[in-house]
Amino acid sequence: MSKNTFPVSGGAMPAAVLTIRNLIDEETGEVKIWVLKGLARREAMLTWGEISPRALRAAVRMIADMIPEMQCAWRQRRGLPIAMTTITPYGSARDGVRRSAF
Repeated sequence: MSKNTFPVSGGAMPAAVLTIRNLIDEETGEVKIWVLKGLARREAMLTWGEISPRALRAAVRMIADMIPEMQCAWRQRRGLPIAMTTITPYGSARDGVRRSAF
């Protein structure tokens, strides 16, 4: 008999599945919500010692800060464009002036 640890069966999650590396789906670049929830529960227990709504929200905020960087890295690995914004200073450039003329 083998252990079935898929998230849909309600069994325990193996530690190899609930990692930051598995947060982004390598096929689509989407966030795996079930991994995010599992990581948030683990972080809430580790940091605050309880799984309360407040602890879960704080844990999700901590983990979700990495998602844009991970999605950007996924796009770079695939050779897809990354949205960038270029900000140019107003005014004319002058020699010897280090600051922009805003």
